[in-house]
Amino acid sequence: MQAQTPTQLRLDVGSFTLVVNGQRAGREQFSVQRVTSQDGGTLEVRSESALGDRRVAMRLEADSAGTPVRYSVEERRGADVTLRLGGQRVRGRFATLARSSTGEAAREYLLRPGAVVVEDDGIVQYALLVRDRRLADGAGVTLPSLTPIANSQGAVRLVLETHSDTIVVAGVRREARRWRVTTSSGDLRLLWADADGRLLRLTIPARNLEALRDDVPR
Repeated sequence: MQAQTPTQLRLDVGSFTLVVNGQRAGREQFSVQRVTSQDGGTLEVRSESALGDRRVAMRLEADSAGTPVRYSVEERRGADVTLRLGGQRVRGRFATLARSSTGEAAREYLLRPGAVVVEDDGIVQYALLVRDRRLADGAGVTLPSLTPIANSQGAVRLVLETHSDTIVVAGVRREARRWRVTTSSGDLRLLWADADGRLLRLTIPARNLEALRDDVPR
């Protein structure tokens, strides 16, 4: 029997301007798509970001709940590769191998139900937290989290602050849902997404960092 060719459906594509202390400091380009094959369906998120002399390429495949199936990160500073990290789901665990200037490190995490990847940096990863998430205003959910670059795991708290906020994207007013995300370390992120879960804006107050979407989602 001939193997079925995976089908891909683009869910979102675009870029963010990264602003630090009110000054433009970098950019992140991204794509989000659904891939369907004989083995089921996954969400695939790709991004390439530049902030100062740091360049990061990321690819994350996750199931419908946002839980990672495969993950890879490459970080460069100037011409030097400072980190290569790969990970994949193996029998209820998520195994990673990282190579950096300080050596090689392997790690396994227990994949609890609903676990998500939440790195300290990166923007579009947060789209997986809010996509297809149905909550009432003021309601929240606590999700197990993995932070492979920092070699840690914990939990992230996600709260829908309001369904009916409005922000401006590329000069156009857009209806948005405003979410509050609190990581295990207590760091706060505020993010805005449309009804389809497409990320429009994100702020990290403790770092004076803001990610502003460059174009209206299509």
